Amino acid sequence: MKIIDGHIHIGKWSGVFLDYETNVADAVRVMKESGVDSAVALPCDTFMNEELLNEIKSQNDFTFHFAAWINPDDSNLDSFIENNLKDIKVFKIHPSFQKKRVTDPSYSKYLDIAEANNIPVIVHCGRWQDIAGFTFPIEAARKRKNLNVILAHLGGDQPSLCTSCASAVKESGLKNVYLGTESVREFHFVNEVVKTSGADRIIFGSDYNLGLPKMYIPIIESLKISSEEKELIFYRNISRLLGIE
Repeated sequence: MKIIDGHIHIGKWSGVFLDYETNVADAVRVMKESGVDSAVALPCDTFMNEELLNEIKSQNDFTFHFAAWINPDDSNLDSFIENNLKDIKVFKIHPSFQKKRVTDPSYSKYLDIAEANNIPVIVHCGRWQDIAGFTFPIEAARKRKNLNVILAHLGGDQPSLCTSCASAVKESGLKNVYLGTESVREFHFVNEVVKTSGADRIIFGSDYNLGLPKMYIPIIESLKISSEEKELIFYRNISRLLGIE
């Protein structure tokens, strides 16, 4: 079965992840060994957008879909987006690192750009509910009906947050909200999330270089759903958002 990893990182992390670093060659090797066909590649928190994009474009041995890290405090961000818009397939917003909710006014123009150019936005959702709670990206998606928003880590990478997020997504009735599986280990709760929200709302992600695809692919394979629904999770949903169907 075809697999697109919807959430990987390449580059160097800050001390929060012990300065861990990988490069494009490392990522290509791991993706191929895992049976992944292509991947959405995001920088790490110390790795610049332009540096990653140039490295991706310089290799032709694997297909990466570039995701720009949106830091409103980056003085070079606006010019980078303007000069490279055709190569940017996804925006990534990390409220915990930036210490700003996705609904903060400083993100508004970037959400506008994403909506106008049909660029999906991955929003980190974590346990810091005041800043990175899943309710904020759902609110952003409600205000922008043409903006596709992917809630990373199934809304918070904790069983109670994952299931609560799935319920909130279902109750919202929004068709522009998706849930990414990156870093979620508890297969039972992934089953519960899929049962609640539907396979058409779920996107596979490994969170490499912090996780490995081989760690998380079996979780999707073990789900109590049909092969067609697993195809949605592994590649059809993200393919549709990326416009590569």
